[in-house]
Amino acid sequence: MPGRHTATIGLGCALCALAVTAQAVGHDTPRRKPGLWQQTVTTSGMAIPPQSMSMCTDEKTDQLVSARAGESQNCERQSVRREGGVYVVDAVCRSGNTTIRTQGRFNGDFSTRYSGELRSTFEPPMHGMKEMSQRIDARWVGPCKPGQKPGDVVLEGMGGMNMNEMMKADPQKMKELMQQMQKGAPR
Repeated sequence: MPGRHTATIGLGCALCALAVTAQAVGHDTPRRKPGLWQQTVTTSGMAIPPQSMSMCTDEKTDQLVSARAGESQNCERQSVRREGGVYVVDAVCRSGNTTIRTQGRFNGDFSTRYSGELRSTFEPPMHGMKEMSQRIDARWVGPCKPGQKPGDVVLEGMGGMNMNEMMKADPQKMKELMQQMQKGAPR
């Protein structure tokens, strides 16, 4: 089932980019405007199409995602610093036996738009992957849609979830959420 595997990796990449973006936003950057954000993540180094998602957010959600993203990784270094109008992300983390080094740069007003690039290297390679680059483009669309609550994320072609619930979930609940999302993934 290569389609399911690719969709799962794509989902993981999109959620990783969302978490890194929230971490960048959580530091000394301007806060994202509350409301509905549309984000596209284009990944190189893997045979997956661009991943598009929308997220209903508020300051509390960004803070939770940022805090939990840092907790969920075994990182010896994570930093975000400002260099002029650019925010520079630098992290060295471990996943199993693999060391992941990520560097990125983000810019924008974070009120109506932001964009950035992340480059990660994997030593030793993770699932055969030595490196990966992601381009993230996000724009504020407007207020959240009726019925949406902060944390609601909809991944194009894969269904939705609530980041607040996902970040508070225990590992078994996380596994169930991922399986639920995969049921909506293209095969």
